[in-house]
Amino acid sequence: MKTKRIASFGALRLGVISTLALALVITPLGVGMAASTPSFGKSCPTEGTSTGTSSKSLQCTKNSSGKLTWVYVRLGSSTLSPVPALSAPDGTIEFWHWRAEDKIVLQSIIDKFEAANPGTYINQVIMPSGDYTNTAYAKIRTNPKAAIFATFRGSQFAQFAKGDMMTDLNSQRYTKRNVVANGLVAGQYGGKQLGIPYQYLFNNPVYNTAIFAKEKWALPTNLTTLLSWCKTAKAAGYTPLAWSGGFRPNAGQILNSMLMNSAPDYATLQNRIEAIDTGSADLTSPWFTDMANKYKKMADAGCFPENATGVTDAAALNLFATGKAAVLPTGSFSMGAVKAINPDMSGKMNLFSLITTDDKPQYVGIHNNTFILSVNKNATRTNQKIANAFISYLVTGSIAGIYANATSQHVNVLDVNYTNVDLLNTSAWQAKKTLLAPRFLWLNQGVRDLVEDALIAIVGGKPVDATLADFSKQIKQKLSA
Repeated sequence: MKTKRIASFGALRLGVISTLALALVITPLGVGMAASTPSFGKSCPTEGTSTGTSSKSLQCTKNSSGKLTWVYVRLGSSTLSPVPALSAPDGTIEFWHWRAEDKIVLQSIIDKFEAANPGTYINQVIMPSGDYTNTAYAKIRTNPKAAIFATFRGSQFAQFAKGDMMTDLNSQRYTKRNVVANGLVAGQYGGKQLGIPYQYLFNNPVYNTAIFAKEKWALPTNLTTLLSWCKTAKAAGYTPLAWSGGFRPNAGQILNSMLMNSAPDYATLQNRIEAIDTGSADLTSPWFTDMANKYKKMADAGCFPENATGVTDAAALNLFATGKAAVLPTGSFSMGAVKAINPDMSGKMNLFSLITTDDKPQYVGIHNNTFILSVNKNATRTNQKIANAFISYLVTGSIAGIYANATSQHVNVLDVNYTNVDLLNTSAWQAKKTLLAPRFLWLNQGVRDLVEDALIAIVGGKPVDATLADFSKQIKQKLSA
C-alpha cells in the first residue's frame, strides 16, 4: 500500500496504516460527508491518507478501476460504535507498571474512575523499566492484589502468557469495538487476547527540528548521508545521537532501525532472529556481522557521544532536551520525558528515519504496540472485575485522549482527539511504511541482552569479529544452562 503525504492533507490526522495494514477492513458504509470535506466516494489524491482514528474514519484507497476514492475504513474489529466503560465493584487493587513519567496523568484518570465508582480504589505500583523486566513476573505472580499490570511486547508478555497469568479479554465488547484491530495483535497468544496494547508508538529516533532548521541540515536518507551528517553535526559542536550506551533498555532501541532493512523480507528477518534466539545460528553469521560493522562505521563517524557506553538514560535525555544533541535515538515515547526537562521543546520534535543501507529501503521506520494491559488470573473474581472495568475505562476515547495528550503517546483507541502538538506533528508516521519493532522478536530476554551488549561493546571500541565470537560463546552457554 502506498502511503505518500502531501501538504494539502497536512491538517488531517492519519489513520493507522503500517505493515499490518491488511488487518484493516475497508467497508463502504454510511452516508457521504459534506462536499467541503473528505467525502465517501469522492476522489482523493493521496493513497493511504486517513481522516483519523475515528470509528467512522475515511481512507484514500484505490478502487477496482484504479481510481483513488474516499472509503470508510473499519479500524476496530467491529462495525459497531465504541462502548462506554464497565462499572466496577467495591474493592482495592494495584496497577503495576514501569512508566514513572505517566504517574501523574494516570493518577488523574484513576481519580476520575474512582469518583465514577465510589468504593473502588486503585493504587499504582511503579518500578524502573530494567527492574520491571527482570523481577515483575515473580513479584506479580505471588501478589493477587496486582489485579492489573502492564507488560512489554515480546519476551515479557510471552513469559506471563506461558505462566498462565492473564485472563482472556477476547469476549469483551471494548476489545472489539474500542481498540484499533491491528494494534491488538501484540496482545494475542495461543488464540487468546491476553492483553490490550495501549500505546501505538514509534521506535524511530526523535530529532530537534529547530536545530535542523537553524543549521540548514537535510535529513539523511541512507547510510552514506547518515555518516556524513554525523561528521557535520559533530564538527558544528553537537552530539549527533544522544545514545544512552550505559542503559541497555534504551541503548537497544536503535537496534530496531538497524534491523529494519537488513533482510529481504520480514519472514527472513524473523527466521534469522529466531535462529540466534534458539542457538541454531550465532552472531558471527554474515548477516549479523554486516549489521555490527554498521555500528562500527557510525562510531567511527562520531555519531555517538563521547564515552558512549557510560552515558546514562538521564544524561542522554538531558543532552537532547538542552539542545546539545540533535537526535535522541529512542522513540516517540521519549517526547514526554524531554518536555519534562525542557518544556520549550514542545512542538520542536519529529521523527527521524534512521536508514542504514544505501539500497532503496523497504521501510522508513518502526512502530510498536506495547504497554500491554492485562488482568491477573490469580486475582480474586472481584478484583478481576475491577481490573477489567479499569481497562474498559482506559480504552474509551475521552480517557485515552487525556492519556495520549498528556504523555505524548499515540494510543490504540478509537475516537481519540489528539490536541498535543507533538502527536499531531508525528501522526504522519501512522501512514508511512513502518515495520513492527523486530527487537522484540527475541523471546529469550537473556539472549537479547547479550546481543545488545555485544553491539554496545562494539560502539565502545571493541573489535567487531572478536566481540561477536566472544558473545556467541556467552549465548551458547546461556542456552545450555
